[in-house]
Amino acid sequence: MQLYKGLGAPKLAAIAGCAFLCAAPYAQAQQAAVNTDTETDADLQQTSSDGAITAAEPQPVVLLDGVTIVAGRAPASLLEIPANVSVVDDEDLEKYGISDMQQVIRYIPGVDVARQSNSTDPFNTFGGFTIRGVSGNRVLMLSDGSRVPERITDGTRDYLDFNFVKQVEMVRGPASVLWGADALGGVVALETLDPEDLLKGRRMGGQAGLSYDSFTQSGTGSGAVAYQLTDTISAMFAFSRHAASEPELSNARDDGGSYGCPRDFSAGQLGCGQFDDTDTQTYRGLAKVVWTPTIAHRLELSADMMKRSTEVDYTGNRGTQSNGDYVNDYDRNLDLDRSRFALEHTWTPETGLLDQLKTVFAYAPNTYDRSGREYGVTSTGDSYITDDTLTYTEDFFELDIQASKFFETGPAGHDVIFGFDGDYSVLDYTRIDQTTNLTTGASTETRAGGFNFANSDNRRADVYLQDTVGLFNNSLEITPGVRFATYRLEPHPDADYKVVAGSEPRVREDTALLKSLGALYRFNDTWSVWGKYGEGFKMPTAQQLYTSLPGSFFNLTPAPDLDPEEVANYEAGIRAQTAAGYVSLTGFYADYTNFIQSFYNPPGTSDYTYRNLSSVEVWGVELEGAYAVNDNLHLTGSLAWQRGVQKASADADTKAHTLPPLTAILGVSYLIPDYNLSLEAVTTLAAPVSEVSSDDGFKPGGYALLDVFGQWQFTEKARLNFGVKNVFDTRYFDFGAAGRTMSPSTAVAAQSPLELQTGAGRTFSASLNLTF
Repeated sequence: MQLYKGLGAPKLAAIAGCAFLCAAPYAQAQQAAVNTDTETDADLQQTSSDGAITAAEPQPVVLLDGVTIVAGRAPASLLEIPANVSVVDDEDLEKYGISDMQQVIRYIPGVDVARQSNSTDPFNTFGGFTIRGVSGNRVLMLSDGSRVPERITDGTRDYLDFNFVKQVEMVRGPASVLWGADALGGVVALETLDPEDLLKGRRMGGQAGLSYDSFTQSGTGSGAVAYQLTDTISAMFAFSRHAASEPELSNARDDGGSYGCPRDFSAGQLGCGQFDDTDTQTYRGLAKVVWTPTIAHRLELSADMMKRSTEVDYTGNRGTQSNGDYVNDYDRNLDLDRSRFALEHTWTPETGLLDQLKTVFAYAPNTYDRSGREYGVTSTGDSYITDDTLTYTEDFFELDIQASKFFETGPAGHDVIFGFDGDYSVLDYTRIDQTTNLTTGASTETRAGGFNFANSDNRRADVYLQDTVGLFNNSLEITPGVRFATYRLEPHPDADYKVVAGSEPRVREDTALLKSLGALYRFNDTWSVWGKYGEGFKMPTAQQLYTSLPGSFFNLTPAPDLDPEEVANYEAGIRAQTAAGYVSLTGFYADYTNFIQSFYNPPGTSDYTYRNLSSVEVWGVELEGAYAVNDNLHLTGSLAWQRGVQKASADADTKAHTLPPLTAILGVSYLIPDYNLSLEAVTTLAAPVSEVSSDDGFKPGGYALLDVFGQWQFTEKARLNFGVKNVFDTRYFDFGAAGRTMSPSTAVAAQSPLELQTGAGRTFSASLNLTF
């Protein structure tokens, strides 16, 4: 794939990165590459005698390695680590019109993001990432190193905004030794722009952009500017606004397909292939001030604030209800707030006991605030209004101290990284429903509905150490690691909490000693092999432990004795890299124990609770490759195949574990240098889902999609990106539909239609991006 840096100066972005840098079209060069041969923007420009900057001559093709920061907590080449990591950089985000969680994994086979499409969450949000069959809160999500809130049952994990993001990393497989609990299935980490990324050695620099996507009729405007205020102080300010409507599923069937559609159209309910009318507004502000008083010290103060407001004209319950009331209208709203305020100090002494010491203290408050107002008429003819509110807050106080040191012992070199990783979080869940009879003036209030659970304070305090040992002139690297993880969860039930005798909320404290061992051997400059053993650890959440809601028809009951989830993961790979491209093959096997199952119904009861499964096993193969036929024509490809089984108990029957199907991504890109134009086509080939965990679960069929993209650098400072996804308007189902019941009740068919899980039809995107 090609990338332009200055008018008339095409520069080939390398197709590199074992773990996945280019697994489909993500083959852009990483600008943070630790490579002394990498050109900077200054290299691609020349200064005339009067000081004016003009376009430089075209530079030779350079094949670059991708760089991961998260996998080893320090910059490292993707081809030189014993792990499988996917990287999506800022140029990928721009070129492919990526603006949400589902789009960012479109070309990463084996990784999935499901859209929530039910009556609990009609706001079209995303529940989280699924990596190698592990989903939700088992995948750690970070933004600049700070945790993103966990998903609650009646909530979301859709707190991410991709404006001002310079890199997204996805670590496949457990990463708990370096990142602690919650990295059971992997890590998804976003890194935002720094002033240096815009300044590039100048006194002032910036960027601005406008974009449009027809899938949600969305438009985004953004801008960022940085200043070198003094020789030692720089600052950056950025702001964006995103407006969107409901997704338009052009191939979904209003008749509900195999579910049917038991909706009341006469009352104003929509067909089962349509989302309710939605208006979403997202605002993002990012500010950073950097002070470098000496070459050894860098101090950064940052503020990152995102607010997303969504309004839905919800039609799903219009009409006559089971109690005889008639609902006329229901307006629903969701406000998401995610902020991060951080102070970061990096000390790089010229000599001493340490090579670098990095300390970060962050405060990250997060709020999920949902409300609704229902208008109706009672069965006796009285008019009423019901106001419902749900507020969930998860506020983090985080301290991360990381040190590194390189030293030698005889023929061995040691690159050691160690530190303290701790946080204290405060969780609060409040649910209130208030009904006012407009005819009589009477008002009633109900508290602790929904999926009510006890509030809690959580504390993590871990220490870790990893040593990369180089032997035989670094032909062999062995990387042992260890982490001592501690976790304390202290419940604080309020007056609304319903205590269940024998399952009262209690303090949970657990510790774990987590270990990892990686090895990488280089046969020569082309071939290398690697292997890794890693362990993961995940404490139950407060909602899993303390949910309590007695009801008339069923009871949600606490499970305070749940065991932590654990995993032992084995993976190995072989890689080859030449000047023209690379190929990488990875195999993995993960053995999860005490995997937590949601909403288990003990036989003979009306209770629904959580329980530990005896085991879940997942194994698979991941293949990636890229080849530059010449300077202008490049081919890329990737493939993922996964299988798994689960057992509820040691003597229970083995069942399939629901996993994404065999999926391949094939890409071809072509550069037309004379016009500063690049064109690209990407094909997605997915096999049918053959196995799901439920006996009557839905199995999506196979499909093939074609996407095309273009990028035109029409001036030195301006470029136009355009794309068409699903060119042939193919009807297919996303993997998020897999496992859904094929014998739904009338309520499920009406409130959570299967057709809302169909993939997007033909959509268009375009963006205009400026740099200055």
